[in-house]
Amino acid sequence: PQPGEPGILKPDIIGPGVNFLAAWPFPLDNNINSKSTFNIMSGTSMSCPHLSGIAALLKSSHPTWSPAAIKSAMMTSTDLFNIGGKLIVDETLQPADVFATGAGHVNPSRADKTGLIYDIQPDDYIPYLCGLATKMRKLV
Repeated sequence: PQPGEPGILKPDIIGPGVNFLAAWPFPLDNNINSKSTFNIMSGTSMSCPHLSGIAALLKSSHPTWSPAAIKSAMMTSTDLFNIGGKLIVDETLQPADVFATGAGHVNPSRADKTGLIYDIQPDDYIPYLCGLATKMRKLV
């Protein structure tokens, strides 16, 4: 949650994270003779490494881009539709809103070739933080 907006929690972007065959430290069954060290996993533990890897690939492809520029490229080139061409849905099977998907589902190829990025430097945060501090004083 944001300090100035305590009830708001949303992702910036979503990535692949369902049904990944991943390394696993021990066999899944009780068979001590099993050599299986893999498991099908889902969730942020699977999604985060993919998004981090995409960010690393973008930095490799565009070495002068700042972290903010990489985030911008990833967020401005997302998909709002699933592989079947339908809108991404939430757990109630309704079209998902920004609080569920953020900017949308990452599209690495499009992010690498995006024509417009928004870059921001640390000094650019000062007006935002000053405004947030003023708002926080009003809340307290």
